[in-house]
Amino acid sequence: MQITHGCLREALSSQLGSVLTPELAATIEFLAFDRTDHAIDPARFVPRAYRGILFAVESFRAVLPELEPLHAAHYAETEKHLPADAMAPDYAYMAERERIGSLLQFTARDADGALVGNLRMYLGFSLHTGRRFAEEDTFYLAPAARRGWVANAFLAYAEDALAELGITEARADTKLVNTASKLLRRRGYAPIAIKFIKQLREA
Repeated sequence: MQITHGCLREALSSQLGSVLTPELAATIEFLAFDRTDHAIDPARFVPRAYRGILFAVESFRAVLPELEPLHAAHYAETEKHLPADAMAPDYAYMAERERIGSLLQFTARDADGALVGNLRMYLGFSLHTGRRFAEEDTFYLAPAARRGWVANAFLAYAEDALAELGITEARADTKLVNTASKLLRRRGYAPIAIKFIKQLREA
């Protein structure tokens, strides 16, 4: 049976912070070779309607073609500190994260069923506390969907779904070019760090 670097990387990353024992080594070996789909079943989460928008959990792999235009729009809006040609998402890696059960994709659709928002969370365990956490990768609503309290309701839906999974800590970051920090503070998120980025010269 063939093993890829991506499979091994995912198997190792899913066990970060654990003491390496013969039993854990066997688990990592199994995860690296196992191609069974361990994705969290979206059907376990009940969709929620809010002011003409339907929030739900869907398969990242299934909705990827719809997600790509939103991802590009989000990137153009929030990643102005990066070179214009820098967008090169590793969708295969994201799909693999979903397959092993460590990615959850939330969607927002309008009355016609069109995708107007997405929130993607990576699931893991803190290396410092052992607590289960979910870390936001992308949170975006198309401009036409940014009305009333839609963003707040979308995030609330995601938090409820994460709580159902036993996750006790939600993490998110926000760029200085937008006002998402207001939403996060309103929902009880507390700023704990400032992230710095420096573009280094290519070798």
